[in-house]
Amino acid sequence: MRKENSRNRARALPLAALFTLTALPLVAWRPAHATETDPGAYTVKYSNGLQFKRNDGEVKIKFGGRIQADFASIHPDSDLETAVPKGDGEGVEFRRARLYVSGDLYDRILFKAQYDFAGGKTKFKDVYIGMKKLGPVGTVRVGHMKEPFGLEELTSSKYITFMERALPSVFDSERNFGIAANNHHVDQRVTWGLGIFAPTDDQGEFFSEMTSLNITGRLTGLPVYAENGRKLVHLGLSASRQVRDGVSQSLKVRPEVHLAEKYLVSNAFLNDGATLLAAEAAWVCGPFSLQGEYKHGWIEQVGAPTSSIMGAYVQASWFPTGEHRVYKKKSGVFARVSPKRAFDPGRGDWGAVELAARYSFLDLNDEMLRGGEEQDVTLGVNWYLYSNVRLMLNYVYADVKDTGSTLFDKMANPTRLGGVSGSIHTAQARAQIEF
Repeated sequence: MRKENSRNRARALPLAALFTLTALPLVAWRPAHATETDPGAYTVKYSNGLQFKRNDGEVKIKFGGRIQADFASIHPDSDLETAVPKGDGEGVEFRRARLYVSGDLYDRILFKAQYDFAGGKTKFKDVYIGMKKLGPVGTVRVGHMKEPFGLEELTSSKYITFMERALPSVFDSERNFGIAANNHHVDQRVTWGLGIFAPTDDQGEFFSEMTSLNITGRLTGLPVYAENGRKLVHLGLSASRQVRDGVSQSLKVRPEVHLAEKYLVSNAFLNDGATLLAAEAAWVCGPFSLQGEYKHGWIEQVGAPTSSIMGAYVQASWFPTGEHRVYKKKSGVFARVSPKRAFDPGRGDWGAVELAARYSFLDLNDEMLRGGEEQDVTLGVNWYLYSNVRLMLNYVYADVKDTGSTLFDKMANPTRLGGVSGSIHTAQARAQIEF
C-alpha cells in the first residue's frame, strides 16, 4: 500500500549541477577527424528531451524533466472544517519538478536516474540500472522503481487523465527498491512484470531487523487492437503479497487533490502482512475511452482479525478535436497524446481538447480497522497545446463519511462508526511541461 515516508531534506544544487556536468563531455567531446558518418561521433537532437546518440548505436543518452505548477481552491463544509482545521482555503505548489538522465549502453545495458525537487526536498524517483534482451526473461532492472501494480499507477503522471490519481491509489506501493523483470509476447499483445521489493524511503534506503518485503506482479492482455491503437480493449490483473513483522502503520488518504488535508485517517495497527489484488480494464474507440480499476486488500493485524478494504474507480473521456488516447503496447499503459494540429492561433490551430469525468470510492472500514469512507466525483478539461505542454482544470466533489471515528475516537474506541461526515468542493488547475 502507498506509504507516508519520512523525507529527509537534501541539497538540490549538487544534483542539478550533476546533470549539467554529466552532459558537458557529450557536448564538448568530438574527435577532430569526426564526421556525421563517423561511428565514434555523436548526433545531438531534441525530441521531448535532449538526446545524444553515438553513430554506431552503442551509446544513447537522454536528458529531460517535467514541471507541474498547481493551484487549488478547497472548501469543505462546516463539519469537516471543524474536524480538520486549516482545510479551507487556496494554495499553490509545484506538484512535480523533476530532472532525469537515462540511456542505453552497448545495446543491452540501460539506466535511469530521476530526481524530484518539488517542495524543496530532493526525492529519488526512478533510479535503476538494468539489462535487456535476456530471452524469455526480457528486461531485468535493479534499483528504485515502481512496483508492477495497477494501470493508473504505472501510467506516468505526465499522461494520466486527471491531475491526481483516483482514491484506490492508496493500495499502490508506488516506488521501492528491488529487482524486477518484465517482458511482452504475442506481438506485444501480452505483457507481464514481476519483482521483489523492500519498502524504502524517498532516498531509496531501508534497514530494519524486522522482515519487510513486497512480492508484486502484473499481467495484461490486449484482446482488441486495431487502427494503430485508435480501437483497443485492455485487460489486466495485479497482485502483491506484502510481508511484515508487526510494523506499526496507519492509512492516510486525501481527496483527489494534493493540496487538501488527509480526511481519511485510520486507527494505528500492527501490520502483520497484506494481500492486495487489482483488476483493470480500458476501452478506446477513437476519441472516446473508458477506464476502470477495482482494488481489494486483506490486511493481517497482530492480535486482531484480518481486515478487508476495497476501492474502485471508473472514468470516461472524449476528444472533441478528434485525437485519441495513446497506448504503449510494450508496457501495457497509456502514453503521450499529440495534438493533430499544434497550437498556432495565427493559422487557426488550437491544439487538442479532452473532456473527462471520473467516479471513485474507497472503504477503509472493517473489523478493527476504521478509516472512514469516501466517494469522489471529478470533472476535467485538458488542453494539449503541444505534445509536451498541457493545461488542466479539475473540479472535485468529495463525500466523506465517518472521519470522526478515527480523528477523535480511534484510541478510545476504534470500532466506533458514525463519526463526522461532510463534503468538500475543490477547483484546481495545472500548467504542465515536459522537456
